[in-house]
Amino acid sequence: MHPICTAVASLAFSALTFVASAFAQTQLEIHYINVGWGGSVLVKGPDGTTVLMEAGDTGKGTSAVVPYLQSIGLTPAMGLDYTIAGHQHCDHIGGLDEVINAGYNVRFANYYNGSTHTSTCVTGWNTAAATTTAGAPIAMPVGQQIFLGNGAILTCIARNGSIIGGGTVSVSDENDRSIAVLIQYGGFDYLWASDLGGGSDTCTGRSTSQTNVESAVIQAISPGGAAPMISAGGIDVLHVNHHGSESSTNPDWFNLSQPAVAVMGVGAGQTSTFQLPRIDVVEHVLLAQSTACVTAPGTLALQSEEGSPSGSLTSFAGYCVGDIKISTDGVNSFLVDADGHVTEGAVEVVAAGLPRLFSLDDVSGPPDTTPPVISNVTATNIGSTSATITWTTDEASDSVVEYGLTTSYGSTASNATRVTSHSIALMGLTSNAVYNYRVKSADAAGNTATSANFSFQTGSTSFYTPVSTTILQGSLSSGTFSNLATNNASYYVVNSTTSGTTRFTDWYATFTVSQASASVSALTVTYDGKFSRSSRTQTLHLFDWTTSAWVQINSRTVGTSDVTTTQAATLPSRFVSATGTVRLRVLGQGGSSQSFTCSGDWARVQIDTAGGNL
Repeated sequence: MHPICTAVASLAFSALTFVASAFAQTQLEIHYINVGWGGSVLVKGPDGTTVLMEAGDTGKGTSAVVPYLQSIGLTPAMGLDYTIAGHQHCDHIGGLDEVINAGYNVRFANYYNGSTHTSTCVTGWNTAAATTTAGAPIAMPVGQQIFLGNGAILTCIARNGSIIGGGTVSVSDENDRSIAVLIQYGGFDYLWASDLGGGSDTCTGRSTSQTNVESAVIQAISPGGAAPMISAGGIDVLHVNHHGSESSTNPDWFNLSQPAVAVMGVGAGQTSTFQLPRIDVVEHVLLAQSTACVTAPGTLALQSEEGSPSGSLTSFAGYCVGDIKISTDGVNSFLVDADGHVTEGAVEVVAAGLPRLFSLDDVSGPPDTTPPVISNVTATNIGSTSATITWTTDEASDSVVEYGLTTSYGSTASNATRVTSHSIALMGLTSNAVYNYRVKSADAAGNTATSANFSFQTGSTSFYTPVSTTILQGSLSSGTFSNLATNNASYYVVNSTTSGTTRFTDWYATFTVSQASASVSALTVTYDGKFSRSSRTQTLHLFDWTTSAWVQINSRTVGTSDVTTTQAATLPSRFVSATGTVRLRVLGQGGSSQSFTCSGDWARVQIDTAGGNL
C-alpha cells in the first residue's frame, strides 16, 4: 500500500497546470474523461506519445472527449498515436468514430479485443478507423508494448481470455473479453482493464454471471506469477472495472494490487437496474469494509460523477470530481487532481482533498543513463538491389541503419518500434557495389549506442536472350532464335504435329550465361507467345542438369493473343550447367485433331547472384 502524503488542497487547478507544464518532458499523464456512464481514458507519455483508451457512448466523442482533448491542447491537427478499444460495447467505443471524424488521425495502431461482437457502434468504429493512417482495428497481442518515452511502457497483459505468461481463462461474455493493460513509469504502476469480470464473491456480497478473469490476471503479474511485473507493494492507481459493477473488482484484484487510488468512470445514462457503482464494490472492497476477505488497506475512491439513475444498491461513498488527471515523473510521487466538471451529483473535489500528492510504492532510483549494448551485427539476404541488416541489443530500443557507398553513408533506414532483435531491410541498392553501414539503437530513456562500420557487396543481375532453338515435336514454320530477343511481335513460329487426337508444338530455347552454377541465387524466365487456335495448354519447363530431366515451372491456357509469363525457379543453380547453359522448353498441346502453330515473341533469362559480407 502506498503511503498517502499530506493533501495539497491549497493548490489551484491553474497552479497545477503550471507545475505540470514545467516538467512536461518527463511527466506521464493519465486523464479520465467524464463521459457519464461509459469509459474514456487518455494516456500521454513523457515523450508526447498519446493513447486514447475508449471514448464513451455514442455522442460522447463529440460532446465530451473532443472538447476535453482540445482543452488540454491536443488539437485534431496533432492527432493520436494509438487507440485501444477495451471491448466492443457502445458505452466504450460509441464515441471513437466521432473523435476520428472530428479530424484526429491515428498514426500507428487501432487496437481492439479481437471479438466478433457486432453492432452499429462496431461498424462505425471499424469504418472510421480504416480511414486513419493506422488502418482498421487489429486484435492487440498479449505482451504487446507501447513505448511512451523516458522508460514509460504500456503492456497488454490480457485479451479475450489470454493472459500474459501463457495462462488462459475460457470467456464468452463480451465484458470478459476485455483488454487489460499495465502502464509503468519508474516506480509508478497503473492497471486498467475496461469491463473485465471478477466473478461472484459471497464474502463481499458481489454477485454476477461474468467469469472471474481478474484473479488470473493479477496473479500472473504479481511476484511469483507466470509474468511478474509488479512488486509485493502492488500498484499505485487502479481502474475500477465495469464502472463499479458487482461483476468486477474482486478481492484478489484489490488485495494484490493494493492501490493508493482507485478510479471509476460512472455517471448518468445507465439503465435503471444497473445502480452503479455498487455498495458491494465501493464500500466492501475499495474501502475495505469486508475485513474477512479484503486484506489491503482502503483506497481513495474517485469517480467522475454519481451514477444515475441510482437505487438502494448504489454507493455514494466515492468522491465525485469530474475529469481526473494523474501525473508523475516516475521517481518519487504522483499527483492527482480533478476539474470538478460534474453533471450528476455534488462536486466533491475539495472533500477528496484534491489536488493530492502520493508517494510511489516503488522508488525508481536514478534515471537510466546506460545506452543499449549492440551485438551480432550482420548483413543477410544480400541481393543485387537489397539487403537486410540484423543485430541484437540487451534492452528494448529502436532501430536505425546508416548506409552508403562511402563511410559518410548518406542514407538512413529506421523503425521506431523498440525491440531487442532488430531487422531493417535496405532497398534500391546498386548492384555489384560495396556498401558501408553502421547501426544505431536508442532505448526508451534516449540513450543511444552506435556500432562500428561494417560492409557488404551487393550481388549482380544479368539478362540473356536465346543463342539457339531446338524443335522436339512439330516443325519450323518461320523465324529463328533471333526473333525471340525482343518483345516486338516478330515471331519464331513452330507448326504442331499433324497426327493424333492431341497435337503438340514442343521446342526449347538455349541460353548461355556467364555465371557459374554455384553462384546463382535466383533464376527468372520470361516468355511471351501465343497460338493460332484458342484454348491451347502451354507448359514451360527448365532442364535440370542434375537429373537430366525437364522440370515444369508453369502451366496455363493461352489463345490467339500474346501472353507474357514470368516465373522464378526453385533451387535455381540446378538449371545452369557446368558450361553455363540454360534451356527453356515451351510445350503446347490441344485436342480435336486440329493442327495449330505456336508463335514465340520473346524469351529471356534473368540471373541473379548473391552478394556477401566483407
